[in-house]
Amino acid sequence: MAQRYPSVALLGATGNIGPHLLQALREAQPPFKSITVLTRALPSPNTFPSGVTVKVVDYSSTESITDALAGVNAVVSALPIRSATLQNDVFDAAIEAGVKFFIPSEFGLASTDARINADFQNWKTKYDVAQRLEALKREGKIDGYALVFTGLFLDWGMEGIFLDLKNKRVNLWDEGNTPVSLTTVASIGKAVVGVLQGKVAKTEVRVKDINMSQRRLYELAEKVTSGEWTVTRWDTAEGVAAAEENIRRGVPDKTLAFLKRAVSLGGYGSVWGHEEDDSEALGLREWTEKEVVALIERMVEKK
Repeated sequence: MAQRYPSVALLGATGNIGPHLLQALREAQPPFKSITVLTRALPSPNTFPSGVTVKVVDYSSTESITDALAGVNAVVSALPIRSATLQNDVFDAAIEAGVKFFIPSEFGLASTDARINADFQNWKTKYDVAQRLEALKREGKIDGYALVFTGLFLDWGMEGIFLDLKNKRVNLWDEGNTPVSLTTVASIGKAVVGVLQGKVAKTEVRVKDINMSQRRLYELAEKVTSGEWTVTRWDTAEGVAAAEENIRRGVPDKTLAFLKRAVSLGGYGSVWGHEEDDSEALGLREWTEKEVVALIERMVEKK
């Protein structure tokens, strides 16, 4: 059996999640015929593993992108949100090159959720990308696309966003009691491969390892680690107000205020129940708290 899309290209392969997606693509069975990484600059030796084709592209040039994607069937983007609009230029060039399937840079809360778009406009960029892909599909220019929603990253989030495992600090978002869908980067990679294989024929895909609150994750981490934790509280309403004021003054928000507020309030495309969860269909299974503890123990050992 061959892959549904045998030749795949990855954008943003050196970012927070890109390396994990690349690893999953390389380990896929059956293997992909070719895996291409697009990068802005010539990488240093050994940046990427053998067997991966690396192409330097000028993202401001449609011709450069089209040439780099020649023969590619599917594109996976791990570009950061600040570069999300760049994907539109990639779409145009990719279609010219014959690309038929896209997985844009999502990997977070559900950007198509009506409430999150109404109340938190920083998700609008991703929503606009999804709308563009839907139009391209409707026009018959591509076979399809998939938005992969993952909630928050379980392992990476314990390195400073959800809590700081290394320094034993947690800044609870309000009381930290609202569950959110959490997914490890390895599971995200597996889900992306499953989508490319056609295991789920949906434009909105939701996966998770577990639904858990920030406070519960902290409680489990506290049991595993030695020493006292520093526990503070962050008022998400005040955080959003400050972020909005900064944005009005032209200062970008670096506190993730909108994400924290959306998670704390709940119901903002941040947690999925069984009926909308595609994890099992993509080869994932729901974790137990014991498995979360084992992950925390492994992370503590590495530090």
